[in-house]
Amino acid sequence: MTANLGGAGFSQKIAEAMKNPNTKELAMKMEAVQISRWLKGDWSPVQIMDTQKLSKASAGLFDSPQFATWSTFLTEYNKKHPKGEITVPEAFTQSYGEEGLLKLLGSIDDGPGATKFKDEVVKGWLGNPDHPANMFKRLKLNEAGDDLLSNPMLSIWTQYMEAFNMEYSFAKTTMLQTLTKSYGEEKLATMIQAATKVDETKDFAKNLQTSQFNQWMAEAKTPDDIYTKVLKLNSNDSPKADIWRAYYNAYDTENKLFSFKP
Repeated sequence: MTANLGGAGFSQKIAEAMKNPNTKELAMKMEAVQISRWLKGDWSPVQIMDTQKLSKASAGLFDSPQFATWSTFLTEYNKKHPKGEITVPEAFTQSYGEEGLLKLLGSIDDGPGATKFKDEVVKGWLGNPDHPANMFKRLKLNEAGDDLLSNPMLSIWTQYMEAFNMEYSFAKTTMLQTLTKSYGEEKLATMIQAATKVDETKDFAKNLQTSQFNQWMAEAKTPDDIYTKVLKLNSNDSPKADIWRAYYNAYDTENKLFSFKP
């Protein structure tokens, strides 16, 4: 059956058979036989990824029957090779390469399988930890520019940062600190302001803008400071003036200014 359908086709048929109570037991036995053949043939996890057509990104990859069969094989492979155990992310890195893995992470959906994969990737990164500021560059988020807040890799980086902060509290950081260091206050402020006008990112952007404003107030920066030193405005007609107006209102709420309204 495997020879006729190929590894991926075999897994699809097995998955369909497992849904039928009348054929489920037989399907499980057939899958076990196939996995046993792979193990006896000393096939590697990466080789089986190729037979299951997992070496190329596709929609629903991590919730597919092919991935399920491969995962079962990987579990048995690791039992057979306890000193050479390989994790799911390690196998995908071997198959896709570091750059390919990052592209895969940025393209997969939020299904249960994909979410679990992302969790495992973050766990793997923590096994050989790098500071979130360095990971930010590794994920090329420092090059994302105006599309940063809609970049799918930002959520993965945030997940890593939060896990890193819990594990290494002595070196913890925040999203705002990292973004400010990478882009600078002025550029970041304009990026955030632009994102507040996009439906997909406006809620996230508004929260981030509030954090930035709170940071400015904690640093005792007045609206005048923001106007002249941060945004470097020459007139209220500049597109960046909206940022200053928003900060002025936030600052006024906290400090009750007694000057002209923007």
